[in-house]
Amino acid sequence: MSGRSPALWARGIGGENALSLWSWLLTLPLALTVMNMFAGSNTLSGTGSATMVGERAGIAILLLAHVMLGLLGILLRPLITARPSLKGRITTAFGTFALLGACRPVLVAWSAQVLNIADLSENLWARILINVGMALVFLSAIAMLTDSIRGHAVLERRLRAAQAVIEAQLGFDENRLRSIRSDYVTELSARLDAALPAGMMTSLDRAEAARLLRTISDDVVRPMSHQLFHDHSPLSPESAPPRADVRGERTPRFTDLIRAAPLGLPVLLFASLIAVRLLTEYGLLFLLVQWVVGGAILLAGNAATARTVRGITSPLRRISAMTLCYAGTAAIGASVTCLLQDAFGYAPYFYWSAIWAYPLTALTVAVLRAAESQRRRHEVRLARSLNEQLKLADRAHHKLLHTRRRVARILHTNLQGNLVSSALALTASGGNDHEKDLAPPRVRDILRCAIAAAESEILEESPGQARHTASSIQDLLRTWGRVLKLSCDIDPGVWAMCDENTARAEAVVEVLSEGFTNAIRHGERNNVRVTISVREQHPAGRSRDNGALHISISSPGRLRGRIRPNLGMTTLQALCKEVTLGQDGDNVVLLVVLA
Repeated sequence: MSGRSPALWARGIGGENALSLWSWLLTLPLALTVMNMFAGSNTLSGTGSATMVGERAGIAILLLAHVMLGLLGILLRPLITARPSLKGRITTAFGTFALLGACRPVLVAWSAQVLNIADLSENLWARILINVGMALVFLSAIAMLTDSIRGHAVLERRLRAAQAVIEAQLGFDENRLRSIRSDYVTELSARLDAALPAGMMTSLDRAEAARLLRTISDDVVRPMSHQLFHDHSPLSPESAPPRADVRGERTPRFTDLIRAAPLGLPVLLFASLIAVRLLTEYGLLFLLVQWVVGGAILLAGNAATARTVRGITSPLRRISAMTLCYAGTAAIGASVTCLLQDAFGYAPYFYWSAIWAYPLTALTVAVLRAAESQRRRHEVRLARSLNEQLKLADRAHHKLLHTRRRVARILHTNLQGNLVSSALALTASGGNDHEKDLAPPRVRDILRCAIAAAESEILEESPGQARHTASSIQDLLRTWGRVLKLSCDIDPGVWAMCDENTARAEAVVEVLSEGFTNAIRHGERNNVRVTISVREQHPAGRSRDNGALHISISSPGRLRGRIRPNLGMTTLQALCKEVTLGQDGDNVVLLVVLA
């Protein structure tokens, strides 16, 4: 019937939906047609108007029996759900269905006899078997259908809730990351306030001001940048405020999924339903012949129905066409049954109930398939949504790490570099300045400008594109050129390559900033040589560094102790193809290959 496992279908039979209001609403047409024990009965009392009164009384008995059995089924449902095992619930459900089916003809026959409407005691056992078969097939099918539709409704609510969570969480995480950046700015300000001594309000000479700026760089900015870079703690598990369910990306409507039933299953179910009646009234040989001939007609009709409705897009037209085709097929089968009755020597009798029963059987199978198809679609989408939530949480974590590392690089490269260069500028100009003291507002201005620039970049949603061109490299060289004795040898093609790729220009800025910081840390003088070249293209086009930038930053000095990867070197290794910091004679040299 579908891709659903038998265990899941069986769970519907033995669950809360085994017997419900739908069980009796959907079987009412069967009670009045297929299972109408008064149909074809010649024992209705009286003639003329009395016969009409008897027929109305018979319909009233059928309705009353249907209602009473419905109430009995509701009362018996707790017996099904009370069983602990699935197998026990299914067994109890089938037993309850069979009991209700067996009670129905007995109750109708007893009521008709008490009211003197008709004598239905003839072949009562055959009627009981027919009703038991009907009850087992249709009550089971309705239980599975109800369970599938209600399960689909639950899945759809969960799906909408999951999609609402995803949409809400997206903006919520962005706001949290924005708030985290603000928290880092606040933390930086708090650390700087705690580090500034009370004597800051007194006059400082240039040497003291330079030492203060270097102290802030080494004891405040550098530790905070390292702490953020190595912090891998996840976001706190906060959820976005609940939102209304979303309605986007809806699956097709239930009626859109109803298609023609499989060829064989409706035929098999219908043949099992009519088998008892044909066997009791016409014998085994007639039953076998009717099965072969009638089954072939129904199979051909099912194939024709599937072909007919295949191109119909309107659900209403498609279902109507299916109903008419199935009813027409049943009418042809009932007519052939009349011919077989005559050929076997029986009085021809046209089974009008087949025109109801067979379309109902085929449509029940089609609806079950559609319900399960929609349920499977919702299960797939729900699993996809839940997986998307996991991916969303993972993306938020990676964004958090990226944010921390970006803030760490800003502190390490920009703020620390500005403070160091300002300290060097104060020291370098001290001998030429007749004012020995530097007013505290001047130091505060230096700090304020450096911190304001760093905070602005931290709070920026995305780095501006204009500042990541070759001009940013030139600005950086000019800034450090005021405090260092820079000697630059830069190929003209470097500027064009950086203008073409803003990410490459940003990486060059990172490399130069780290190189100048290393020159200050490891160098003995302020003489720094910078060389940036473009690897010439190999004639055969086989050079693996083709098109790469080679950056060399050297300064007189000695590496002290074992080289350990710090934040700056770790950042460069993530940006560049090759990074080497070593000793070349009396110089400390940083070599970088940047793709």
